[in-house]
Amino acid sequence: MHIPDGMLNAPTVAAAGASSAGFVAYAVAWVRKHFDQRRIVMMAVVSALVFALQMLNFPVAGGTSGHFAGGAAAAILLGPWPAVIVMTTVLLVQALVFADGGLLALGANVLNMAVLAPFVGYALWRAIIAVRASRRWRMVGAFVAAWAACVAAALAAGLEIWLSGNANFWLITGAMGFWHAIIGIGEGLITAGLIAYVLATRPDLIERPAQVEQRSVRGVAVVLGVVALIATGLSFLASSHPDGLEYVYFEMGIGRAVGDVSPAKGPIPDYVIPGMNNETVAGVLAGVVGLVVTSVLLYAIVSSARKRKLHTAKRD
Repeated sequence: MHIPDGMLNAPTVAAAGASSAGFVAYAVAWVRKHFDQRRIVMMAVVSALVFALQMLNFPVAGGTSGHFAGGAAAAILLGPWPAVIVMTTVLLVQALVFADGGLLALGANVLNMAVLAPFVGYALWRAIIAVRASRRWRMVGAFVAAWAACVAAALAAGLEIWLSGNANFWLITGAMGFWHAIIGIGEGLITAGLIAYVLATRPDLIERPAQVEQRSVRGVAVVLGVVALIATGLSFLASSHPDGLEYVYFEMGIGRAVGDVSPAKGPIPDYVIPGMNNETVAGVLAGVVGLVVTSVLLYAIVSSARKRKLHTAKRD
């Protein structure tokens, strides 16, 4: 679902970039005000987990593939504003280091996957558990929230491509919605599994987040970190089929020809460390680099912002 450079025109890029920048700036301010170091550690671990799971493309009928996006899961675990920062950091590292998603299109990708998806997912999650808050219904809510978040982000991407004049509205939105409705099933199952684990071990992280500041999150953080490492180690099993956006735009022929849509190259393009003979090892090591960079970058950014707030408060 990562839009590469070339699919969007300048006005769409500018509008999406400006909107995303505003949301991210507010998210940083919100986290700086409300989160302590324990919750920042959880944000860093969740960002690593999302990065790792996004590497595991799974096959979908028709010769396409999908991957976990993570916006709804991050929002349920942390809240929507922290999820904006988590997803933005993942997308930033993917674009800069792995050439996954365009740099000019970064604002659109952030708007779709780091803003819209978390808020759609969180709103549905809260609406469902407001009706019935049993553990089973929380898992059902997580599934529905993640499925809807996946479809919403896909429809937004299709809308942006249409606004750029590169596809017919009904064709691009219909195809993106259809394929990501299928991909969203995998998104929902993974999210429900993650939420089920947290509810079984540390339900206070979700049910009573204000109390987390008084308790350690080390146990959950370690387990989620291990899951991220395992997912990275299994990245060589990822499907090689094009993802939903690539399939719709190129394989189905819905998008208009726009030349080279992804000219930029990162230091580790296509999630494979250059110069290594063993492609499996090169891919796994690239994943390890990615999840470390993602988690460290997020922790550094949020911790720095929080320290500036504390320093300002002391001066006042």
